[in-house]
Amino acid sequence: MSTKENDLISRAELLQQAIATLQLMIQQIKAGGEIAPPGCCVSRYQARGKQGVYWYYKLHANHPIFPTAQPNKLSKYKHLGKAGSPAHVDAVMPIPS
Repeated sequence: MSTKENDLISRAELLQQAIATLQLMIQQIKAGGEIAPPGCCVSRYQARGKQGVYWYYKLHANHPIFPTAQPNKLSKYKHLGKAGSPAHVDAVMPIPS
């Protein structure tokens, strides 16, 4: 067997090991709890009130996926409240960094 063939076999084995490792990591992440929908991120935004400026967080999706108060209507945003609120913590935990 030539050096080139050995190199190809070695690289193929490394790729198979990497794929197996990634599949295991995916299973562990899924077993760990809720996973954020694809294309989601947590965004911070500023609101002005009578007492000054406030910072709030929202879950932002690439396309409308979050239910709204109106039936059969979806939104790209889900309000999470201020930093450390239960909704904010619950939303941040399943998003990969």
